[in-house]
Amino acid sequence: MRIAYCDDEKVQGIYVKELTTEWEKEGNGRCELKIYGSAEEMLFENVDFFPFDFIILDIELDRMNGIELAKNIRKVDKNVIIAFLSNSREYVFDGYEVQAVRYLMKPITREQLFPLLDMVKENSGKEKQYIIVGGVGEKIKLELDDILYVEASGHYVSIYTEKTSYEVKMNMNEITNELNDSFISTHRSYAVNLHHVERITKSECHLKGGHSVPVSRGAYKKVNQEFIIYYKGGGLE
Repeated sequence: MRIAYCDDEKVQGIYVKELTTEWEKEGNGRCELKIYGSAEEMLFENVDFFPFDFIILDIELDRMNGIELAKNIRKVDKNVIIAFLSNSREYVFDGYEVQAVRYLMKPITREQLFPLLDMVKENSGKEKQYIIVGGVGEKIKLELDDILYVEASGHYVSIYTEKTSYEVKMNMNEITNELNDSFISTHRSYAVNLHHVERITKSECHLKGGHSVPVSRGAYKKVNQEFIIYYKGGGLE
């Protein structure tokens, strides 16, 4: 489990490290803690995405406070679990804006932290799968379950979700190597996420949101079979 802790009081970071080590020794699994001394340091080291299961933020940081830091994190990652630490209850309602799971008073205790670590561990066991795409200037973290289908054209691939699409410089082989077993090729230029398939005909695959992609004659039998297996297996909601 990967945890980030941001606090400009070094002694607090040392104490949290001791607590997470104690939690590990009780047989709860590996707990990797990364400590940051400022919001700026954390944002500098995690420009494109935040590779953590759990983030604990002190609110009373210098310059950029913990609330503003959390807002910046949420611009990149909507799902990572966030908790706040503070010496004051003044900001307790600000936590709702960034979907914080807890607002803890300092100093954090074993009784406060351990149930949170247990919760994050359980959540991590159901960890969602992501794909990181993009070039040098920008990278995007996409949850595989959110992808409807991908379409290849030359040296580029378009990745479609219900709300938007992204074009990245990859070929079809490269993108399919990044996808999971929920995706199947319907055509040499298309791969669909079975989770979002609603209906298949001999020429088209119909997806949620009114999207459709072509199905080649040679792919129809396999696509249809895989859809039936996926559906009967309970893969669809």
